[in-house]
Amino acid sequence: MSKIVVAVNVMIMEKEKISDVVDGGGDGEMFFLYDEKHKWSMMDGLQGYVLFYYPGRSNLNTLASIPPEEWPEDIDMVTYRVKDIGTKEAKESFAELYAVLKEKKWNMDSVLDEIIASGPF
Repeated sequence: MSKIVVAVNVMIMEKEKISDVVDGGGDGEMFFLYDEKHKWSMMDGLQGYVLFYYPGRSNLNTLASIPPEEWPEDIDMVTYRVKDIGTKEAKESFAELYAVLKEKKWNMDSVLDEIIASGPF
């Protein structure tokens, strides 16, 4: 299994370390921090799931505010595409991380806790 798939699985298992999930770009791209320091974004585009890592000093909200057609060529980033990795594990792990990001974006843990707390159990 590739290192990025292992890292994605760790992010899923340690999802409480995912924060600051914001919309950006296009194609359903979401930007987020992992462990309060690692800047990422992820999208589910025409070519499947793509995960980007931003090692530079750019601010997460600044990155998220750049329209795709104005994306500067000089932003440092590393790109991981499920189609390039080509394994079933990569597709499943990336899909699960994307679902976790959507849940974080909409604060679903709090919503579900509220619904459960109001129930008859």
